Amino acid sequence: MAPKYLVIAGYALFIFGSLLATHLSDDFSGPQFMASSLVRAVAQSMVMMPLSAIAVSGIEHEYAGSASAMFNMLRNLGGAIGIAALQTFLTKREQFHSNILTSQVSLLGEATRARLAHLATFFGERLSAAPDLAQHEAAIAVGRVVRREAMIMAFDDTVLLQSALLGFALIGIFFLKKGAIKAGGEAH
Repeated sequence: MAPKYLVIAGYALFIFGSLLATHLSDDFSGPQFMASSLVRAVAQSMVMMPLSAIAVSGIEHEYAGSASAMFNMLRNLGGAIGIAALQTFLTKREQFHSNILTSQVSLLGEATRARLAHLATFFGERLSAAPDLAQHEAAIAVGRVVRREAMIMAFDDTVLLQSALLGFALIGIFFLKKGAIKAGGEAH
């Protein structure tokens, strides 16, 4: 199979594997990510070697080693920049969702007051705490739930962004010149 078609299939699998990790909840842990991780592992093997071969195809034999080294250096640099960008996006989205959720948790809302009263009773009974301390613990517990849910939504957004970026990379493969891609690259 031509390297271009392996890369296309690999990127398609990458996108599919990433989308398997959406719809997160607080019940997710290692086993729930197994299918997504396995699909992405297969996709990575389908993308990396053929992409390296494509990058150095058409390079004269004496420069192939340098071209391969340059490709690997740029790939590592791009990975570091990508990780930093995704981490920044994750942080900003967590702040966004936290602001939205916090605005919905108002002491004027009946549901919020009922939840705080229930938690205050729970903490008062379990911790033999004074009513003020039980109320404080209840407010902290609600804050933790808001933060957890905001973080889960932010991770979901980040996975969707990653999938979209992989889609752009997939589209970019279609713009490669036909003559520049050979089945047997000179990569080292």
